[in-house]
Amino acid sequence: MSHRRRWTRLVLPAYILLLLASHLVQRLGSPAETLPSAPADATFIDIPVPHATGPDPVRTIRLAFIDRGPVSSPLPPIILLHGSPGQASDFLFRRHPETPSFLDHLGTHQRRVLAVDLPGFGRSQTWIPDYSSRAAARALVSLLDALDLDRAHFVCWSNSGAVGINLADLAPDRMASLTLLAAIGAQQTEGSGSYWFEHAKYLVGLPLAVGLPELLPHFGLLGSTGQRHAFIRSFLDNDQRPLSGIMAHTRVPTLILHGRHDFLIADWAAEYHHHIMPSSRLVMLDASHFLPFFQPQESASFILAHAQRHDTPGVQPLTDSENLAPRVERAGPARWIDYLGSHLRRWGPITQILLILLLARWKPESATLLAALFVAPGNLDFGVAFAGLLPGRLWRGPELPDQRRNFPWIASQTAWTLVALALASVGAGLTDPLARQAGGWLLIPVFVSGVLLLRLVRHLWTWTGRRRIQAAIARALHHEWWPMLVFYTPVWLSIPIMLLRRRGRLVFTATNPGIENGGGFVGESKSGILSRFPSDEPTVLHARLIDGSQPGAARAALDLLATDPALGGFPVVLKPDAGQRGVGVTLARSPDDVRAYFARQPGPALLQRFHPGPCECGVFWMRKPAHLDPRPVHQRDGFIFSVNRKLFQHLEGDGTSTIRRLIWAHPRYRCQARLFLARFADQLDEVLPAGQRLLLSFAGNHAQGTCFVDGPELITPAFEAEINRIARSFRDDGFDFGRFDLRYENDELLAQGRGFAILELNGLTSESTNMYDPNRSLRWAWSILLAQWRHADRIGLERAAAGTRPLRLVDFLRLVLG
Repeated sequence: MSHRRRWTRLVLPAYILLLLASHLVQRLGSPAETLPSAPADATFIDIPVPHATGPDPVRTIRLAFIDRGPVSSPLPPIILLHGSPGQASDFLFRRHPETPSFLDHLGTHQRRVLAVDLPGFGRSQTWIPDYSSRAAARALVSLLDALDLDRAHFVCWSNSGAVGINLADLAPDRMASLTLLAAIGAQQTEGSGSYWFEHAKYLVGLPLAVGLPELLPHFGLLGSTGQRHAFIRSFLDNDQRPLSGIMAHTRVPTLILHGRHDFLIADWAAEYHHHIMPSSRLVMLDASHFLPFFQPQESASFILAHAQRHDTPGVQPLTDSENLAPRVERAGPARWIDYLGSHLRRWGPITQILLILLLARWKPESATLLAALFVAPGNLDFGVAFAGLLPGRLWRGPELPDQRRNFPWIASQTAWTLVALALASVGAGLTDPLARQAGGWLLIPVFVSGVLLLRLVRHLWTWTGRRRIQAAIARALHHEWWPMLVFYTPVWLSIPIMLLRRRGRLVFTATNPGIENGGGFVGESKSGILSRFPSDEPTVLHARLIDGSQPGAARAALDLLATDPALGGFPVVLKPDAGQRGVGVTLARSPDDVRAYFARQPGPALLQRFHPGPCECGVFWMRKPAHLDPRPVHQRDGFIFSVNRKLFQHLEGDGTSTIRRLIWAHPRYRCQARLFLARFADQLDEVLPAGQRLLLSFAGNHAQGTCFVDGPELITPAFEAEINRIARSFRDDGFDFGRFDLRYENDELLAQGRGFAILELNGLTSESTNMYDPNRSLRWAWSILLAQWRHADRIGLERAAAGTRPLRLVDFLRLVLG
């Protein structure tokens, strides 16, 4: 039985049992599922079923509320409305048992206070037909009628702000005042600002919020089905488009009490509401969204002062603003984010989604964190960010060659995008004070650290992901794996010095006058170089050039194999004529392999005789300096600067692990897992028998999977003399500096200067590849690299003095830039 089937047989029954137990506990009303116990003064009344268009004349529902304070008080009562999700008992929250709650603070001075469970929430009747804010407003009119209340002060927290605004439209004469407590309002300030996008978002959320938890054994921790249904329907049934018009024309005295650091309803939304609402006063506190929880006394004091002013009808409302938490202006990159955010929220969800999608297609983790920097302060809706990030990830496709765009992959990407955006948004909010340091420039290292942290978290959850982390650490710690741009840092720094010393001349490009493109700096023809050796040179493997751009390239190659015995028939090597780092090198064993190669590689190709080896090495040769050989540079002998052994890598089976798992389990092979996973894509699920070996690489190139090891012991007088003879045989003594790639039978014959064949010769930018030895230090590798380029500069200077013209800077740049 497979490991996966055993795991399924173990986990599936346990899941089913837990799910059944969870539903049973919720049915029986366990403490995890039930609401907090009802206060002793909880009251229930029946009111007509509310609809946005009016109350139902026949049917009724139960409405629950908490009633505190004297019923006979002549003052208009304060009626508290909760948000979504929420309930009336939220206003009884105490941070400490001995401190008064928000409701307690409001109930001073003999004022009656009612906290209402809106229809569908708390202990009010659930599963009602209409959860809209306008229907809830009509329910409150019915409540006032049932309690025989002429007027009341309404304090509307969060999502119930829409209820209060609708009530100001339906029954303004019944409202002594309105307080929008960290509340929603105009459609433009809600999420994306688009009614259609918001409703599409909640329509998608309906099955996720109501149905999905039914498949999870949560034992009521995610709330009852009715609570979750009420939560999502209160948004889905709502229409905030008319609210801005109501706010602009209402004369109900309104206090807008908001927290500067509200992460659910941005501070700029409250400022906008105050701007369009002529009867409003704005007070901005140094607080978040949860004012009744964490600032109960301060919030209550402002609300009570507002209520006391308007206990008597006809008093003119205050319309000023009191900013107790001035917005801190950031500098540097942090200020740029603020500036972009203020413009981003005006662009609309379609433009925002397209922009995020393109960024996620390019760099998904960076796009996630960048989006979070706008989500955290409320300049970008979470749903809009998600709607851009997910398609961008899916368009980008799987990261690894063995992954497919199937349902499990899409599901995992969806889940991770949601989790990553949530984590990044919370992190962006928490690290905001840190990002403000150093003139805002600290945002850059914070951003980079966040991207790395997201990648780390994403990979930690799976066995393969943890191996990817180990591979990333290994690649970062040893220069063998570094990108060329990073590893060549000493060369980049030394080139300006060379130019200054040589008065702006690129004298190193005068090296190798017999090789095109500045002595083989880039794009030189392999066949052209090999053709410069004598045609009867026995050590140079026979090769023929094929024009792969012609329709009959594969046929021409097969004809040459049949008619040119020097090619040796199958197997035969095919490689790009101007290849770099072993890309495209193929060992063709059949006509089908030849056809497949030219289908993939349409450019000029080299068809070369195969040498069985089995050993391979790189031999770096260069001409001697003048102090060792006083003859003119083109007449001098040379010496072997370095030799590196090329060790072809193998997987060894254990009889139980797949090829995929063996690759990831190996500390070296996992560093080039992408290469090997792509190379063996059709074999990854095969299990290698114990002791059986699989050759991972054929081309003797580090980028293609071969390990390079320094091999100074291979340098002998006989071998060096033979290499010198071959190098000096180059036509017109036009070769000074470069690397021979050899295949040879064994070390003993190589030491005698026999038993080897030359695959190719690389020019000026060929590397002394022993510097990639995994057992050597970075300092040693850089000493080899700099010594190699100092020799190139020295030889080029002598060649230039002898009449060879180095490349002009403009020609050099044209060559490099293509």
